[in-house]
Amino acid sequence: MPKNASGGDGLDEFREIQRADIQDRERIRRDQVDAELKMLRRENAQYIKLLASQEQFFDRIVEATRVKVHVPKFVAPKQSKRLPARSVVVPIYDQQYGQLVRPADTPGQQGAYSTEIYDQRAKRWYDGVTSHLIKQSASYRLEEMIILLGGDHVEGDEIYAGMAWQLEIDPVKQMIELASKMGGSNDGQVGMLQQLVRFAKAELGIPWVAIYCVPGNHGKVGGKKSGARPTTYNWDWGLHKIVEDKMRNDPVDEFVIKPDGSVFFYAAGFECQAIHGEQIKGWGGIPFYGIARHDAKSVRLHNRLYRYLFHGHIHQQSQINIGTGAEAIVSGDWVGPNNMSGAIMAASRPKQAIIYFGAQYGITEHVPIYLTDADEALTPSQIYGKVAA
Repeated sequence: MPKNASGGDGLDEFREIQRADIQDRERIRRDQVDAELKMLRRENAQYIKLLASQEQFFDRIVEATRVKVHVPKFVAPKQSKRLPARSVVVPIYDQQYGQLVRPADTPGQQGAYSTEIYDQRAKRWYDGVTSHLIKQSASYRLEEMIILLGGDHVEGDEIYAGMAWQLEIDPVKQMIELASKMGGSNDGQVGMLQQLVRFAKAELGIPWVAIYCVPGNHGKVGGKKSGARPTTYNWDWGLHKIVEDKMRNDPVDEFVIKPDGSVFFYAAGFECQAIHGEQIKGWGGIPFYGIARHDAKSVRLHNRLYRYLFHGHIHQQSQINIGTGAEAIVSGDWVGPNNMSGAIMAASRPKQAIIYFGAQYGITEHVPIYLTDADEALTPSQIYGKVAA
């Protein structure tokens, strides 16, 4: 084997290089191990610190659980079984929230309506309904309460010519505001329906509370000229869905929304139908003709022989017999005289109703809930000139 220039063997030089390389690799490995150990020690310290904070956190939780907290009890009172049973239907029709009625646009300048007036009438309605339920519960065992949301709660903008001029706020805002006023707001304010349901359950002990909803024609987007648009393209339907969502944690036993405009239900075992009422076409200003035609068509269409028909739309509270087999109940409205009252020579007094049912009799009581005082609603139109001699 040839020697290098220094006279040494080339193999020794190669071995020397190899040993140096091995030493470098071991040094690198040791450095890597040292770095990994430092990282593990740092992570371990962090874990210890984190664990300590978690232990403190859990200690605070355990300590908090030892603090006595007052928990409100929800105990529904038991009604006397010795009292005769009754069912109650509470219709809410034709609120037309958002409509603006100026006195100058009404006969005798005696009509007025706005969101502020609605709030006043909503409070009066709630007080009237709950007061009568308390009186009724003293003599009867209330087994069920059925709330009917019968449509025209929201006042649209395209139902008749010039309708947009009769609005205080637009339909979207109407829907959002009314949903909060009925079903509760995000800031914890309890809505009108929430109050009524909780009152029925907690104060009166009514075991079954249901809410049934149908839309009205004033909520239909585009009105009659819109043609065959989907039934859910309706401001009332949107309102119902929002209220249902807001009340999802309330003690409502059944919440039904029927966008097709008709819902069947039982009251004290009697079969009832609820519609809004635009389907009923009167004649000569008399609704009986239209109610009778609707009754005949409905029996065929739905194959159901109802005993009671609830509807609104015509704004005149009434109870009309249909032949010998059924009765039609109109709940009334919230608005009263409006800009159309002069043209049709008719103006309603704002009111709703409470209807009680007994299993033996059917309807036992029809109670009007007046939303205005008689002095306000029945004031004669102003007269001018000298007093007659």
